[in-house]
Amino acid sequence: MRRFVTTLFVLGAVLAVAAGVRAEVALTVDSGKVVGQIDEKIYSHFLEHIFFSCNGGLWGELIWDRSFEGNGVSGGWRIKDGCVVLNTAAPNQRMTFGDAKWKDYEYTLEARKTGGSEGFLILFRAKNDDDYYWYNMGGLNNNTFYLERGTKAEKRRRGVGKGTPGTVEPEKWHTIRVRCEGPQITIWYDGKQTFDFKDDDKAHLAGKVGIGAWNTRARFRNVKVTALDGKVLFEGLPEVPARPAVAPAWEPYGAGKVDESRENPLNGDVCEAIASDGGETGLAQKPLCIRKGETYKGSLWVRGEAPDGLVVRLLDGEKKLLELSLPAPKEEWQEVPMELKPGATAENATLQIGVRGKAKVWLDQVSLSPESWRAAGGYRPDLLKAIADLRPPVIRWPGGSFSANYRWKDGIGPQSKRRPYSKMAWDDKDVNSFGTDEFVAMCKKIGTEPDVVINIGMTEPIEKRGDYCQEAADWVEYCNGPSTSKWGKVRAENGHPEPYNVKFWEIDNEVWRLKPDDYVSIIKQFVPAMKKVDPSITIISCGSGQLGRNWGDGDTAVIAQAAELSDYLSVHHYESPAKYADGPAAAEKFWRLLGEKIAASKNPKIKLFVSEWNAQSTDWRTGLYAGGALNVFERCDVVGMAAPALFLRHVSAKSWDNALINFDHRTWFPAPNYVVMKLWRDHYAPQRLEVAGEAGGLEVMATKSADGKKLYLKIVNPAEAAAEVRVEVKGGFAPARAAMLLVAPDSLEARNTLDKPDAVASAPGKVQRDGKTVRFTMPRWSAGVVTLEE
Repeated sequence: MRRFVTTLFVLGAVLAVAAGVRAEVALTVDSGKVVGQIDEKIYSHFLEHIFFSCNGGLWGELIWDRSFEGNGVSGGWRIKDGCVVLNTAAPNQRMTFGDAKWKDYEYTLEARKTGGSEGFLILFRAKNDDDYYWYNMGGLNNNTFYLERGTKAEKRRRGVGKGTPGTVEPEKWHTIRVRCEGPQITIWYDGKQTFDFKDDDKAHLAGKVGIGAWNTRARFRNVKVTALDGKVLFEGLPEVPARPAVAPAWEPYGAGKVDESRENPLNGDVCEAIASDGGETGLAQKPLCIRKGETYKGSLWVRGEAPDGLVVRLLDGEKKLLELSLPAPKEEWQEVPMELKPGATAENATLQIGVRGKAKVWLDQVSLSPESWRAAGGYRPDLLKAIADLRPPVIRWPGGSFSANYRWKDGIGPQSKRRPYSKMAWDDKDVNSFGTDEFVAMCKKIGTEPDVVINIGMTEPIEKRGDYCQEAADWVEYCNGPSTSKWGKVRAENGHPEPYNVKFWEIDNEVWRLKPDDYVSIIKQFVPAMKKVDPSITIISCGSGQLGRNWGDGDTAVIAQAAELSDYLSVHHYESPAKYADGPAAAEKFWRLLGEKIAASKNPKIKLFVSEWNAQSTDWRTGLYAGGALNVFERCDVVGMAAPALFLRHVSAKSWDNALINFDHRTWFPAPNYVVMKLWRDHYAPQRLEVAGEAGGLEVMATKSADGKKLYLKIVNPAEAAAEVRVEVKGGFAPARAAMLLVAPDSLEARNTLDKPDAVASAPGKVQRDGKTVRFTMPRWSAGVVTLEE
């Protein structure tokens, strides 16, 4: 009889799975057994200046590239003086041209480096933007020449052949010659052969050519492609690509001449020169979202001669919304205020700034913001609310990789005097509108603690380390020192007499290029200098990435040699979205191994700060991963703080589509990781309870509120089959009410968009209560929270 019943049970379970429903999951939660405390800081966030998250996003400045240092005109590429000119020193700037069917040919050109830190990208046999070869000349901080091949299938670049030492000399025309003959690739630089390799991959025996640069401004001329039989396939200059329509950049208009100028800019390295012999000539930017009834205030800085003055205009397509005349400029830089009151709404308006008649002026620092935003602190209200709704206990800032070149003193004081960020980073040439004061004010506004990441000068020669150490100590003093101290006085002069009392300080970011012992010596140099200014600060030291695969020895070194100087160890982990189900558990194993090392160190109180984590997508898989990861953080005692990345991202960004908050110039939408993280955060409780029973593939966490009146069950079902769940509550807790919020879009590809921001959202689910037992269904690919109240 027992065998027969068992057979029926197994058969029923098989039939249930076949029908898309697994056998019932039976769990027990002991409300009287608290097995751990959960630190609220695991719901922190990370705000980096990346993909216009701050300037162009959160900071309420409507104008992009206000000082003309970034996108420039035509997105950075232009034709000038018989050359193709690239004005932006950003990573991976490239363009291709020609015929994808070209096979064997010689490609010759001349290239000149006009600024930046590296060198040229010479592309050939390029099928498209994903499949190509490029010769990176001056890569790795202008030290190496090497060939790489990008493939769509692999979604990455890989080295081909052996690289050679090489440096691109600036302000000199260099000759480059590439010969492709069957599998043989030969390259000459200034008449000297630098590369010769046979690549037998027949999939790449044809393709277009191209030019580009990495973190470098450059010019190209005398471009020619010749078939090996002597036929000229291309000669001249390629057409430059148009700028993206959704990421604003300045565009010239009118019959006169508009050009970048390095002649006496107001700040930074460049300004814009406008010359006209008659009519109207100027600069335009779109799209701007303009609202009827709003007052827009701003200014521009101008010098030169324009007897007929300047004109500022707002257009909605061809329709003029308003026009404002500005007085004739003077010889020296002068700030000219402007106030615009449009009588209509336009979501894609154009701003024009021009001169009339015969004129020659230089323009810099164009600024425009809604007055209501300024009155509320200067932030874009919808994005600020999106952040505030997550109630982050801590926000990490300003990077990330952005920190490697960030100089905090460039981001304080009057906006018009701030120097732009030194490099183009992640599509974004930051103008430093959002600096220390704006960041701290935002944190206070939404009730969060700031975490400041310092720059240790990682890429600088070691003899400059002391300068960066002093800069870090000065930053601590600016934030925390009294108004009578040197930098506290500067803070007070900037309108903030009271100290900010910034508690958390992080000793740079992803220091994996350094030897572990070198970084330990930096901790021992910087931390005492910073604590001399404020002994109360909390120190976050850098650790590894990708579960120790990046700089795993660094974790061991910091824990063994600098534990007494560290309060947190900052580690990073980004996961493939395909591992939404098993990725969190794999990470948990690594966190716990680090916890064992910490427990055996001189400072067993160190906690992990998982300061960058996420699954790399914005479909529903990243929501499932977020739920699993947050449950891991709640139950893993060694994790004391965590923050996902990216936080904010303009939809024009070319990569890193994993942000929680995604926006354009009009509106925003939450990605699934935002939806789940908000749901989990809204149901945070500090006491972790014991859960007994076989979870059957579900990821389950049970917590209790500090007053003991609420109990939360946080469940992720990453499987394709639904699960029926029965939970019995033991102990003194007697649930009188039960409710459920569920995110179950029924597709791993489900996602939100600007047009459909609520396609993935939480909604009430069904939960049955019978005394101390509750029953509910977790649909396939779902995440939810059950709330029990006494």
